[in-house]
Amino acid sequence: MSTYISISEMAKLHGITRQTLIHYDNIDLFKPAKVDTNGYRYYCKHQIPYLREICFLKSLGISLKDIQQHFQERTPENEMYLLEKQKQYIMNQIAKLNTLREYLNQRIDLYEEAVDAGMMRMSLPFVRYIDARQAIFKEWLQPIDKDNLHTTLMDLWQRIFEREMVPSGGFGSIIKKSGVEKNKWLQGAGSCIFLPVWNKEHENTLTIPAGEYVCMYKYGMPYDIEHLEKLMQWLAKNNYELAGDIIDVCLLDTTFYKQETGVDFCMLQAPVTLKK
Repeated sequence: MSTYISISEMAKLHGITRQTLIHYDNIDLFKPAKVDTNGYRYYCKHQIPYLREICFLKSLGISLKDIQQHFQERTPENEMYLLEKQKQYIMNQIAKLNTLREYLNQRIDLYEEAVDAGMMRMSLPFVRYIDARQAIFKEWLQPIDKDNLHTTLMDLWQRIFEREMVPSGGFGSIIKKSGVEKNKWLQGAGSCIFLPVWNKEHENTLTIPAGEYVCMYKYGMPYDIEHLEKLMQWLAKNNYELAGDIIDVCLLDTTFYKQETGVDFCMLQAPVTLKK
């Protein structure tokens, strides 16, 4: 028996388990040189380079099925092809993971905004520069109430999911400037979902321009116009004029509250210019 290596020794030599070698035997990937009458598996020393290569390829994430097929006709050219194929797979996975990281960052930023809001006075407007954003938009169904708001938003979610996109930027509403100026606050208003700025795949997107925004935190639904009225009064008092549509960003929806509040925690964002 001294000319053979036991299954335990072979496993230890390659940093794997006995069960792994038994599995390799069962799938005809790497078989022992000898099996005694008691069923114990033994290997020859010349088998070590083969198992070493199997372990190497597996450590690169290559499947046992691909390794098995490769060893049926192993050449330098075929191994180069196998490695290049795995390299491309890994590069694709890295790209996906980088995108997921950006999705995470975008959602974390949203919650940081909500947490930081706790240190500020509620309903007190302030001015902030906001970068350009992309969104998809749909006008609210009539009559405008909570049920139709949810129905409108669910239609937008469906569009997002159909394209296998992650709505990491959150959602909100857009209050049209044309309606505000005519005191028909909700005319043409609707729900929106904010898209990752690096994602150009969705059709019918609208761009929310960069610029100075007067912002105000509030608890309420987007169709509650008292918050809009207060914001517009502050603009007039402080020599600002509305420069575009008002964005109502939902920072925390009702799922965050232990008690039913019936309203979301949001930030109104009104693009402004100083009056001349």
